[in-house]
Amino acid sequence: MSKIIAITDRLIIREKVIEDSEFILQHFNESLFIKNIADKKIYTLEDAKQFLINGPIKSYKENGFGMFIISLKDSNRSIGTCGLMKRDNTDDIDLGYALMSDYHKQGYVLEAAKAVLEYAKNEIKLPHILGYTALDNTGSMNVLKKLGFSELGESKLAGYDTPSIKFSLEL
Repeated sequence: MSKIIAITDRLIIREKVIEDSEFILQHFNESLFIKNIADKKIYTLEDAKQFLINGPIKSYKENGFGMFIISLKDSNRSIGTCGLMKRDNTDDIDLGYALMSDYHKQGYVLEAAKAVLEYAKNEIKLPHILGYTALDNTGSMNVLKKLGFSELGESKLAGYDTPSIKFSLEL
């Protein structure tokens, strides 16, 4: 059983567990995920398991937060991820999110992100949070703006070939 982070009107946001490997394999290989986020090079169930162990599960233990699963409350179907990321090259924490293509443009990311930001403010006690998006990902930019983030301009993230747009929000 994984720790539940938040329950909203339509969603459950919870920690990832090894049993999410099949979903991670499918989700991270969608073309929009690869285009807008990155090719995480997860090609097998074993790759997905190792990613979960060395990524989010490790982050929960070390930082007390990480990326979480978004699932539909009525069916428990996993539809995406949303959470808090601590990158190696900065002290700042950033909000990350991605949905399976079938669930875009239905308000799920905004609903999940609001819940995760409340968690960041009230449980993790973060004073502020960053957000990054690809230069051409207007959908993600719109989500960050609806959440109250301010655009700070272009930024180069370690490990990415192209620049991103950086946003900030005081919690």
